[in-house]
Amino acid sequence: ALIAVAILCLGQAVVSYEIFTGKVLPRRGLRSHWQSTILLAAAFGLVAGGSLSRGSSSTYGLLACGVLMAASYALFSRQSYAERDRYIEQLRPFVASQRLYEHLRADQPVGAADAHAAAEPFEAMCADLLGARVAYLAALGPLAPLAGPPLCYPAGQPAPTAALPSLVGQISSPATLCMPVDPAAYGEATWAVPLWSGSELIGVLLLGEKRDGGLYAQEEIEIARAGGERLLDTQASAELARRLMALQRRRLTESRVLDGQARRALHDDVLPRLHAAILKLSSAEVPPAAVELLTEVHRRVSDLLHDMPPPAAPTLERLGLLETIRGLVVGELAGSFDTVEWRVEPEAEARASSLPLPAAEVLFYAAREALRNAARHGRGHENRRPLRLTIVAHERNGLELRIEDNGVGMRSAAPAEGGSGQGLALHSTMMAVIGGSLSVESLEGAYTCVSLFLPAAAWLPMAH
Repeated sequence: ALIAVAILCLGQAVVSYEIFTGKVLPRRGLRSHWQSTILLAAAFGLVAGGSLSRGSSSTYGLLACGVLMAASYALFSRQSYAERDRYIEQLRPFVASQRLYEHLRADQPVGAADAHAAAEPFEAMCADLLGARVAYLAALGPLAPLAGPPLCYPAGQPAPTAALPSLVGQISSPATLCMPVDPAAYGEATWAVPLWSGSELIGVLLLGEKRDGGLYAQEEIEIARAGGERLLDTQASAELARRLMALQRRRLTESRVLDGQARRALHDDVLPRLHAAILKLSSAEVPPAAVELLTEVHRRVSDLLHDMPPPAAPTLERLGLLETIRGLVVGELAGSFDTVEWRVEPEAEARASSLPLPAAEVLFYAAREALRNAARHGRGHENRRPLRLTIVAHERNGLELRIEDNGVGMRSAAPAEGGSGQGLALHSTMMAVIGGSLSVESLEGAYTCVSLFLPAAAWLPMAH
C-alpha cells in the first residue's frame, strides 16, 4: 500500500508540475493519460482481488481481466475521439474564413471597429480554447504600424501599451515559450507569450489567469502562440494589401489625369507656339537651318499626337462600356470574325452605363485584350477556320461580361502565334485592384471564354 501511495504521489507531481521532465508548464494530454492509468489500475486491482478472495478458478479471473481491458480500451478510444472533436470545434472559429478579400474590395481598413477581421477568432481563442479572464494581443517591431491597435479580451478592456517597451527588453530568444509578468503593470495579465516570425519578434500575447483558477497547459500555450502569430501576420498582410490597392487605384486616376494634361498641353500649347515661331522666323532673315529644325520638331510632335491611341475615357464617358466595345468590334476588329453575336440583358446595359469611369476603363481594356487575342490567335494555323464571337452581358449582383469564341483554344494558340498569356494576367491583376475578377476557360480545339465580373459592392470606393 505504501508503494502504491508513493507511486501515486510521484505521478501526480509529474503531471501537475512537470517534475523531472524539464517542462515549464503541465501538459493536458499527460494528465489525461495518467488519470486513465489510475482508473485502469484501480479496476484491475478490484477484479484481481475479488477473484482471489472468492477462490475462483484462474480461467474466470483471466476472462474478467480480458473484459476489463477491452472495456478500458473502448472507453479510452471514445474519450480520445471526443477530445479530438472538442478541439476541432474550439478551433473552428479560428481557422474559418475572415473575409479579408471582401474588406479589401470595399477598401475598409483592417483596424476598423466594424470590420475587424481578427476580433472574432481572437475572442474564440481566449474564451473557448484558453478560458482566460483577460488577454491582449499586441504587435511589435515592423508589424506594429500594419497590424493596428492591440486586440483586447474582453472587448473594451484598455490595453497596457505603456508597459510593452520594457517587456521587449526581457525577451531574448524564440525558445522562450512564456514568461511571468506583473498583473498590476500589465492589465491583470500574468503571462506573456512572445510571438515570432522566424528569429524576429513581431508581437506579444498577454494572458490573465484562467477562469477556473487552474494552470495553462503547454498545449494551450503552444496553440495560443501559433494562433497569435497567425493573427498578426494576417492583419499585417491584409492591411498592406489594402494600402497597395488603394495606392494603385489612386495611381490609375492620376495616370489618367496626367495623360489628359500632357495631351492637352501638346495640342493646345506646344503646337500653336511652334507654329507661330515658324511663321515669324520664316518672314525674318533667319538661317534656313533654324527654320527647318523648328519645322521638323513641329512635324514630329504632330505625328506623335496623331499616332497616339485615342484615350478611351472620353468615349467611355460619352457612349458607355458596351457601346465602346461595339465600336471596337466594328472598327478596329472589323473582318476578324465571321459572325458576331451579342447577348446583352437590359439590366446589364443599365449597369454598364452607370459604371464609374475608372472601373469602366479597366473593364474595357481587359475586354479589348480578350477580343484582340481572339482575333489574332483564334484560328491558329487554320486561316480559313470559321471563327464565331459571342459577347454576353449579365446582371448578377454586379456586371458579368463574357467573351467567347469557337477558336483553337489557348494551348493551341500560344505556340502557334507566340502568345504567352501575360496580357490577361496583367488585366486580371487590374481587375483585382478594382475589386473584380477575370477568369479564363479554354478547351483545346473547341473554344475560349474570358469572363469579367465586377460586383456592385466594388463600385462605391471608385465612385468616391
